[in-house]
Amino acid sequence: MHGITIPSATAEKSAKRGRRRGLRVGLPVAGPVILAVALAGPAVAAPAGYGLARPAVSRNQVGPSAPAPGSSPTVYVADFGSDTVTPISTATNTAGPPITVGNSPYNLAITPDGKTVYVGDGNSTDTITPISTATNTAGSAIPAGGGVNGIVAAPDGKTVYAADFYSGTATGISTATNTAGPSVPVGDGPMDLAFTPDSKTVYVVNSFSGNVTPITVATNTPGPPIPVGDFPVGIAITPDGKTVYVSNDDSGTVTPITAATNTAGPPISVGPGPQTIAITPDGKTAYVANEGGDTVTPITVATNTPGSPITVGQQPGDMVISPDGKTLYVANISSDTVTPITIATNTPGPAIPIGSQAWQIAITPDGTTAYVSNRGSNSVTPINLATNTAEPAIPVGPDPHGLVITPAPAPAAPTGPIVSGYQPSKCVSTKNGSDADGAPVVIADCDGKAAQQWVVETGGAIEHDGKCLNVDGTGKARSTPVDLGACTGAAAQRWAADKGALVNTASGKCMNDPAFDVTPGTQLEIFTCTGGTNQKWTLP
Repeated sequence: MHGITIPSATAEKSAKRGRRRGLRVGLPVAGPVILAVALAGPAVAAPAGYGLARPAVSRNQVGPSAPAPGSSPTVYVADFGSDTVTPISTATNTAGPPITVGNSPYNLAITPDGKTVYVGDGNSTDTITPISTATNTAGSAIPAGGGVNGIVAAPDGKTVYAADFYSGTATGISTATNTAGPSVPVGDGPMDLAFTPDSKTVYVVNSFSGNVTPITVATNTPGPPIPVGDFPVGIAITPDGKTVYVSNDDSGTVTPITAATNTAGPPISVGPGPQTIAITPDGKTAYVANEGGDTVTPITVATNTPGSPITVGQQPGDMVISPDGKTLYVANISSDTVTPITIATNTPGPAIPIGSQAWQIAITPDGTTAYVSNRGSNSVTPINLATNTAEPAIPVGPDPHGLVITPAPAPAAPTGPIVSGYQPSKCVSTKNGSDADGAPVVIADCDGKAAQQWVVETGGAIEHDGKCLNVDGTGKARSTPVDLGACTGAAAQRWAADKGALVNTASGKCMNDPAFDVTPGTQLEIFTCTGGTNQKWTLP
């Protein structure tokens, strides 16, 4: 248990929501209040706004590592009461062996490539645990600030940030090394956070401070706090990255923030106790779950005006939008149901009965099934979205909280030879089949052997046996040789196909067969683009 000294008024607000948030608050007669945040204990009803990574950036990106085409996704569930994460096969709707993690796992984030799940350990361990989805094994715990609450992965997959509730900080983690940078001071009670689509900025919601802190990811530095409403809890960002929406629990409002200037606009009145915000894929509508009013309010993004509230179940918390953008699904904590809402007409369908205390909801990438964690019944309920009917509940660990689903596997990168446009019998190869750093890349007779197999990755890298097609010494001058190098992501290793030419991103020059020399062993180079056939290449 950790103590946070806060004013009495703030503690009173927390106390009246203590049942929902899992906060235990003692109120003395006078003087400052020590907010004792004890996340362990019996299951309690709570809104998705408390620490749930928002779908705007992380939930719907969100496979096992390099899954085979046609393989089924996996659901990962944080078992708060047993310090484990349970994997569920969506092919069979059966739970696998629980994975031991840190103390009181609360929320999860998954990298866009589906290779790693990061588990926020919400109690005294102050750590984040990475899980390899290829093997369902936990890696070494990563130190973070006090009381990890919200956690979210960047769209580019390079960084994960966590909101450290107790310590008033946010911690960034490099996914390449699973190491944390210095925790960044934000405000009091950081509860949720969201990335911009370009992964350059992460916004942190500070509930007790009533503001939002933008952090520049490249430098891990916080900007000035942006005042919003009273007791902000939820956040989502439009797909174009222009507007950040923040739900203010005690104000009954949503604050729009212009991302270009980090300035807050006039608050938008919604319903009592607004929590989760979900934004349609087309960016036209933001939906807000009003936990205190048993409604959902649609907001027109173009004008920041609220529509008529939509009646749902009791204590609506988490929400998710189907991949086709047609239906919003709302988890109702106290009525143990999920309400489907048709987005075209903003009309609710019949409530879908599930387990006790519907907590968080996620949808498979193909849009066929939703999975809901039920805190009160220690289970996860699959919902067939074609019929909106619940299937048999899947037992998991005690007090399940957050859950994520592995994304659809990326299409296999094109693999094969790179053939000369000047002489179709000639191919790009490593010299003498070498895979060493600095090995020359040469022209050779096409033979189909391993030295001539190249993988054209999205993002511009062209790989061979784990190494990248590289401009020697990151040079930009004409006639700089092309060789093989350890992949670093540098611009000297990125290539763009343009009208048959391979243009190096760093130099703007083309990969060139010098003087049309097709003698096997001739090293390739970069040269001013001329449009000549010695600069034309057919990719796999």
